[in-house]
Amino acid sequence: MFELPATGGCRCGRFRFSFDSKPFVAYTCHCRECRKLTGSAFLTCMHIPAESLTLLKGDPACDLRQTDSGNSLITYFCDRCGGNMYAKNSARPFVVTLHVGSLDKPEKVEVNAHIWLKQKLSWVEIPDGHRRFDESGDWLEDYKDDPSKYGE
Repeated sequence: MFELPATGGCRCGRFRFSFDSKPFVAYTCHCRECRKLTGSAFLTCMHIPAESLTLLKGDPACDLRQTDSGNSLITYFCDRCGGNMYAKNSARPFVVTLHVGSLDKPEKVEVNAHIWLKQKLSWVEIPDGHRRFDESGDWLEDYKDDPSKYGE
């Protein structure tokens, strides 16, 4: 895992953030909306306690949408370069969903779960041993150290 505090931001550097808490879970989402958001085959995310996120520079723009699971999702991004950095989901008000690609050291994140596999592109391979969910993930076990953050 990466060293804390960890940092990240948008591509052009207009916005920067740090966080000082280990993630509850790191996973890859294969839903259509995440593919559109990234312009790629999936979006890799991790949940961190909301209070551990600190904006170091800038005030990102945001977009509100309804998810396939029925929750409200606010995505925070740079209105100059378009870089997506994190999101807040109404199902988990005490958690921020960081987009792993916005981290300075994304290679340090260990992903072991995949959600919305029923919408996965056929040519994407899921590694053996990774947890698999046809729709939203069940993260209760991942939140065992602080179940008050789990929500829902």
